Amino acid sequence: MWSPHQYTAEAKGKGLSNDAIRAAVEQIEAVEQGGLNLPAIVSLNHLATRARVPYLYLRSIVERSQADAYRKFSIRKRSGGRRFIHVPAPPLGHVQKWMNAYILRNVPVHSASFAFAPGGSIFRCASRHCGAHWLIKMDITGFFESISEIQVFRCFKELGYQPLVSFELARIVTIGPVEQSPRHKDPVWKIRQKNAAIPAYSTTALGYLPQGAPTSPMLSNIVMKPVDVNILDAAKETRLTYTRYSDDLTFSTPAKGFDRSDASSFVHAVEDILSSAGFRPQHRKTKIIPPGIRKIVLGLNVDGAKPKLRREFKDNLRLHLHYLEKFGPVGHAQARQFDTIWGMKAHLRGLIDFANMVEADYARDMLDRFKQVDWPF
Repeated sequence: MWSPHQYTAEAKGKGLSNDAIRAAVEQIEAVEQGGLNLPAIVSLNHLATRARVPYLYLRSIVERSQADAYRKFSIRKRSGGRRFIHVPAPPLGHVQKWMNAYILRNVPVHSASFAFAPGGSIFRCASRHCGAHWLIKMDITGFFESISEIQVFRCFKELGYQPLVSFELARIVTIGPVEQSPRHKDPVWKIRQKNAAIPAYSTTALGYLPQGAPTSPMLSNIVMKPVDVNILDAAKETRLTYTRYSDDLTFSTPAKGFDRSDASSFVHAVEDILSSAGFRPQHRKTKIIPPGIRKIVLGLNVDGAKPKLRREFKDNLRLHLHYLEKFGPVGHAQARQFDTIWGMKAHLRGLIDFANMVEADYARDMLDRFKQVDWPF
């Protein structure tokens, strides 16, 4: 706990003006009285001190002048194309992790969201749809990249942080588009007016949440909360169950009177909600699954009383272990075109850990076989 009287006395001793002290006290109390147990941040320098990151470094991040703020690479997507990942440099990653630990993890998310939240999991999300007759699956195109620094700024401002600090926090967790990016010409992303108060903060295009930053997942949930509210309201009107796991939206109903026309109308309604919030549905991933067709949610079969692993998943894992036992790690890694044996080992252990979340007995057997492999390191 802190005392505004003691703070005021110490601030006056350091030569701060009464206006500056009063503004700082109001800022601290606004955050503390919000009920979320958030840390007070009265300036960028204050954040730098609290997070133990050099002020001038943070200032360069906010100004978008730090050239090596992120390391960029791409990975192949199973659906085709490539996904671009931006990994923050260590000092930036450190302050983003600090923000996760002390700010973002304290902010509640919508009950329909099961990713990047305490207690959320693929298994719990899929469980909500067990026993459904009809299933609707939708996806958002470029989910993180669709969230602008303005939306993030509003999140921090609603948490009680004053406008300048909210702006600076938003800049720290977003990335500015490169000069050749079409965002510089897109009216939606183009900045028309320069920052008159702090010219060094002026840019020509809005930043966005980078995939790869530790803060992006939690911030996406906070930004999506009012969208989740609107989608849930629409789902309730149609008596559908709604869940969201990051950019995967799933709806279901046990009702036998529901039909494809109802499903199509509902899909259009959700598309309108997403579009009004600045998101684009990925139409080719929208699926309406009627009764009698196997229902898969987040890779799990939900036709029964509880989620189960798909047969294809089990067959694939068994086949990996069979060939590992037959040809050894080196031979199998070459045959399956893994870049490294370490990468293959990590991939398979990830599959087993995923299986353990759903079918523990099966996963235990697979883990025993995995550990018996003669790994070269």
